[in-house]
Amino acid sequence: MKTYHFNITAENKPGVLYRITNLLLKRKINIETINAYPTKNKTISKIFFSINIDENKVKNIAQQINKIIEVIDVNYHL
Repeated sequence: MKTYHFNITAENKPGVLYRITNLLLKRKINIETINAYPTKNKTISKIFFSINIDENKVKNIAQQINKIIEVIDVNYHL
Protein backbone atom coordinates (compact mmCIF):
# COMPACT_ATOMS: atom_id res chain seq x y z
CA MET A 1 0.00 0.00 0.00
CA LYS A 2 1.07 3.56 -0.70
CA THR A 3 0.01 6.90 0.73
CA TYR A 4 -1.96 8.99 -1.74
CA HIS A 5 -2.80 12.65 -1.24
CA PHE A 6 -6.12 13.88 -2.62
CA ASN A 7 -6.86 17.50 -3.51
CA ILE A 8 -10.55 18.21 -4.01
CA THR A 9 -12.34 21.37 -5.06
CA ALA A 10 -16.03 21.33 -4.14
CA GLU A 11 -18.99 23.57 -3.53
CA ASN A 12 -19.04 24.88 0.04
CA LYS A 13 -22.30 23.26 1.12
CA PRO A 14 -23.38 21.24 4.15
CA GLY A 15 -22.82 17.50 3.79
CA VAL A 16 -20.13 17.48 1.10
CA LEU A 17 -17.33 16.44 3.46
CA TYR A 18 -19.67 13.85 4.98
CA ARG A 19 -20.38 12.31 1.56
CA ILE A 20 -16.67 12.08 0.77
CA THR A 21 -15.72 10.55 4.11
CA ASN A 22 -18.71 8.21 4.04
CA LEU A 23 -17.56 6.90 0.66
CA LEU A 24 -14.22 6.01 2.26
CA LEU A 25 -15.92 4.55 5.34
CA LYS A 26 -18.00 2.16 3.21
CA ARG A 27 -14.76 0.88 1.64
CA LYS A 28 -13.05 0.63 5.07
CA ILE A 29 -10.37 3.15 4.07
CA ASN A 30 -8.79 5.03 6.95
CA ILE A 31 -8.05 8.74 6.51
CA GLU A 32 -4.53 9.51 7.72
CA THR A 33 -4.80 13.32 7.50
CA ILE A 34 -7.55 15.71 6.47
CA ASN A 35 -7.91 19.47 6.02
CA ALA A 36 -10.81 21.48 4.61
CA TYR A 37 -11.38 25.20 4.26
CA PRO A 38 -13.32 27.73 2.17
CA THR A 39 -11.45 29.65 -0.53
CA LYS A 40 -11.61 33.41 -1.11
CA ASN A 41 -14.74 32.63 -3.07
CA LYS A 42 -16.82 31.53 -0.06
CA THR A 43 -18.99 29.25 -2.24
CA ILE A 44 -15.99 26.96 -2.98
CA SER A 45 -14.04 24.73 -0.58
CA LYS A 46 -10.70 22.94 -0.84
CA ILE A 47 -10.46 19.52 0.79
CA PHE A 48 -7.16 17.70 1.26
CA PHE A 49 -6.74 14.22 2.68
CA SER A 50 -4.21 11.38 2.72
CA ILE A 51 -5.03 7.69 2.66
CA ASN A 52 -3.06 4.45 2.49
CA ILE A 53 -4.47 2.42 -0.37
CA ASP A 54 -3.49 -0.12 -2.99
CA GLU A 55 -2.39 1.42 -6.27
CA ASN A 56 -5.07 -0.47 -8.21
CA LYS A 57 -7.90 1.10 -6.13
CA VAL A 58 -6.89 4.77 -6.12
CA LYS A 59 -8.27 5.63 -9.58
CA ASN A 60 -11.64 4.08 -8.70
CA ILE A 61 -11.82 6.08 -5.45
CA ALA A 62 -11.11 9.30 -7.36
CA GLN A 63 -13.84 8.47 -9.89
CA GLN A 64 -16.35 7.75 -7.11
CA ILE A 65 -15.55 11.05 -5.37
CA ASN A 66 -15.91 12.89 -8.67
CA LYS A 67 -19.47 11.51 -9.00
CA ILE A 68 -20.54 13.51 -5.93
CA ILE A 69 -22.63 16.35 -7.38
CA GLU A 70 -20.94 19.16 -5.44
CA VAL A 71 -17.41 18.04 -6.32
CA ILE A 72 -15.84 20.23 -8.99
CA ASP A 73 -12.39 18.65 -9.34
CA VAL A 74 -10.42 15.72 -7.90
CA ASN A 75 -6.65 15.21 -8.13
CA TYR A 76 -4.38 12.76 -6.36
CA HIS A 77 -0.67 12.05 -6.17
CA LEU A 78 1.83 10.02 -4.17
